[in-house]
Amino acid sequence: MVTEMTDRIAKRPFHIILLVDASTSMRGERIAQVNSALRDIKAHLIEMQDENVNVDFFLTVVPFSTEATLLNGDRSKAIENFDFADIRAGGQSNLHLAYLTLADLLKKQSKGGIMPDFGGVAPILLLLTDGHPTKNVKDELKALRALPWFRVALKYGIAIGLDDQRTMDTLHEFVSGNGDVIGCYNSKLLSRIIQIIVLTASQVCSQSSLVQRGGSKRAVTKQIDIQIQTALGEEDWEW
Repeated sequence: MVTEMTDRIAKRPFHIILLVDASTSMRGERIAQVNSALRDIKAHLIEMQDENVNVDFFLTVVPFSTEATLLNGDRSKAIENFDFADIRAGGQSNLHLAYLTLADLLKKQSKGGIMPDFGGVAPILLLLTDGHPTKNVKDELKALRALPWFRVALKYGIAIGLDDQRTMDTLHEFVSGNGDVIGCYNSKLLSRIIQIIVLTASQVCSQSSLVQRGGSKRAVTKQIDIQIQTALGEEDWEW
């Protein structure tokens, strides 16, 4: 009984949420690289979870274009049970709808969201886009920032194949100083960069008490940034 209780307390849900631009400009190599990364991430996270006594990984993928949807209709699913259907690109880049969906997800369970009411581990949020949104997202971002779980989340943005100031501003506003924005100017490297961010962040966060609510997020971010830069500098990178 004591062992079962200890395991139940130690194993906390660790949510990873990806907002994926699936607008028309993402067609071709870009969305193919995203799909490849998502399939590979599943296997790596399962392996990481088997070696980790602290957390169980849960994944949510939100493709957004003219509408924002949940991949497979899953609001949150244990990583070993997550089945990837390829994301197809087409339509506008309505990021404000993705923010509305994210806000619903980051509410406490008692209010209809996926996050625990008490305790828990800060989630990882990743936003991927190759252009600025079609509509101003100021109001939706303000609503997100009012949510405690968004404020404590570790956030990363990936700017895909562009050097557009409006897009970079949007990503920096999303991470809110609690994470980083990465530029990916070669779509062939996109899958690799997504994996580096998600897997390195997950590895560091799942092994550290610092990402629990009230912890020192800057210390964790620093560790992640070092590991990301190291991985990007390796010629023969693999997990």
